[in-house]
Amino acid sequence: MKENLVRIALLLLFPLFLLAACDRSIDERLAAKAAAEKSLGISPSTFAANFDGAIRDVLEDRKNGDVDRLAPLYRIDASQLEKHTLRAEVGPSQTAILGSLAKNGDLKSVGVMLSSPGEGARAEFLLCAEAASRLLTTGGDEKKLPDMLNRLLTNALNNPGERMTEIVDDKLLSVEILKQGVMFQIEHAQ
Repeated sequence: MKENLVRIALLLLFPLFLLAACDRSIDERLAAKAAAEKSLGISPSTFAANFDGAIRDVLEDRKNGDVDRLAPLYRIDASQLEKHTLRAEVGPSQTAILGSLAKNGDLKSVGVMLSSPGEGARAEFLLCAEAASRLLTTGGDEKKLPDMLNRLLTNALNNPGERMTEIVDDKLLSVEILKQGVMFQIEHAQ
């Protein structure tokens, strides 16, 4: 009788041992994935605060005489950001600036969305993409960025469904056509 009770107890406890082992393996896999996830090393609020300076630099390099009038149109109001997210609309065409977060709370990727047709919206998209690129890359030649971004955009528009990419420093810059519009994105190269 004792022997039967021991067998029944073991049969009842065996699934619990299996569950405990499964839980640890899932936790280990999630921890490994989080450790492998690379952030861009900048928080959403820091990116927002520095974006204005990057816009000014791009406008000055383009020899735009209205820097003081135009730059404020592209300011990201960091006080309007939700905690731990980056989502803002800037400029007259309301270009969307989006960011996804890594586990540590820093930005994992930053995107610029072109969703309006027209040359003005396209110019605004390229301005914001160049400013974000300057802010998040360090090893690239800033003078080559406008041509590279134009090439990525043109190639994406001519090849719908394909993601066009370039690596600058250790960052992957890409342009892709989505249902919502054209998305420029910066993330760590894998």
